[in-house]
Amino acid sequence: MTQALAEDAIEKAAYHLAFATTMFDPLRFRAWAELGLTTAQLRVMFLLRDMPGVTAGELATRLKVTPPTISGIVDRLVKLELVRREFDPADRRLVRNHLTADGTAACSRLERGAELFTHRIMSEMSPDDLEALTRGLEAFIGASRLVERIDPDLAQRAWAGEKP
Repeated sequence: MTQALAEDAIEKAAYHLAFATTMFDPLRFRAWAELGLTTAQLRVMFLLRDMPGVTAGELATRLKVTPPTISGIVDRLVKLELVRREFDPADRRLVRNHLTADGTAACSRLERGAELFTHRIMSEMSPDDLEALTRGLEAFIGASRLVERIDPDLAQRAWAGEKP
């Protein structure tokens, strides 16, 4: 494949990926409207669901943001009674973050809604198209993990407008 064809394929795939992600906006907007949550807050909640007891520093590292950014997000979630903070009994200097029952219920509701939405759309696809989508997504995820290993600061530089 020539460089021009490769660039065209990247642009086409990026366009379709961006369009596909906007299809989930109605679910996100509902979460914002009903729960008063931002995408960043939702992301933190899902991380807390998957990593109960994680510290703010670990969250900041995982999301590649500053600790003050995470503190603000977690503060808001605590005020909404979706997250609780607990001192680590083994080291009182550490504060562990956990979802509350309401936080867990919100994550479950959002996840179930996304599953229903996605399954309904995919039910209109042929088995061959579903297989091709799966292969493509697996390749995309694999490439993203490779880039993360070899270029861990890419997101920060991309946000600053630097070319990879």
